[in-house]
Amino acid sequence: MEGLPNTGLDTTDWVAGELPPLEDMLSLNDFQIAAKNRLSRSSYAYYRTGALDEVTYQANLDIWKKVRIPGRSFRDVSNAELSTTILGHNFSLPFFIAPAARAGRANESAELSLVRAAGRKGVLYVPSISSTKSLEEIAAAQFDNQTLFHQEYIWSNASRVRDELSRMESLGYKAVFLTVDNTGINGIRTRNMRESDSQGETGHSATFDLQSLAQFQQMTSLPIVPKGIRTAADALACLQLGFPAIYVSNHGGRTLDGAPTAVETLMDIRMHAPEVFDRMEVYADGGVRRGNHVITLLALGAKAVGLGRTPMYANIWGEDGVLRMIDLLETELRTTMLLMGESNVNNINSSFINTKLIEHEFFNLD
Repeated sequence: MEGLPNTGLDTTDWVAGELPPLEDMLSLNDFQIAAKNRLSRSSYAYYRTGALDEVTYQANLDIWKKVRIPGRSFRDVSNAELSTTILGHNFSLPFFIAPAARAGRANESAELSLVRAAGRKGVLYVPSISSTKSLEEIAAAQFDNQTLFHQEYIWSNASRVRDELSRMESLGYKAVFLTVDNTGINGIRTRNMRESDSQGETGHSATFDLQSLAQFQQMTSLPIVPKGIRTAADALACLQLGFPAIYVSNHGGRTLDGAPTAVETLMDIRMHAPEVFDRMEVYADGGVRRGNHVITLLALGAKAVGLGRTPMYANIWGEDGVLRMIDLLETELRTTMLLMGESNVNNINSSFINTKLIEHEFFNLD
């Protein structure tokens, strides 16, 4: 069961390599177990793997145990509002499908089922530049009123960067999530190495510094969001360089093992650079599997919350699986929000949660 919480999922009748019943999926953790049953060893390892001893990977899943949500009574919660904006674009939910590579390992429809499910539910989808499908194929699959962002890496080949950014602009993508936490090299992912020998060069630039980041803004008219922020210092640097938003992430524990979780990084920013939250939007991801996880990151200042691996796991059923995943998380989010005494997701702030355990452990504050 991969060390996941016991949800009561009964797998005794499952047949290895076959799709389990979609109706058995009652939590986002269930999708991971189903994907392990359905996918080849190499494809599951590709999605599942973390770097080195997977300390950060596991911390992403465990950090929520240290957060308390006291909740407030005597509140009118008769009208729940879950919609929000991201860079000025309207979305029905404050969570989104984050960049994750090679969706084709889970389903022949690959990213096309992700973009369609996101469009039907009114949530943001941000495809990876390392997608199975092309920029053009993904853009062609979207609904007329759908908003897509896209992810980009810092390639050492500058002409490749310019070409991809130009195509993103012409195809109607509205913003770029620029991954900045694995320039030059990937993390050593032992679990994946056992199943694959493709651990070669990434093609990412190893010379990308703050000056390069500042210059990157001149390469496109699209809003750029640095993704992979892990410290208050880097968040503040992005603010000073004029970026409209940052994306707090440790790459799902796939790069630097020992990196802080999104909860810890958001708390670090709140403590040492609180102006970041007042002057730019902040997004975050990492181990989000429950509605109260979304609540926690929103309370700590995130404007929207990303989901990485779980949409890949849900995609073993294609669009239907991704739709069910979104529905389950939406229901959990609404339920948690109302139980804690708040009807509008945009009103959630740090007063709704208690992080004293993390303050004591991570920041040595009494």
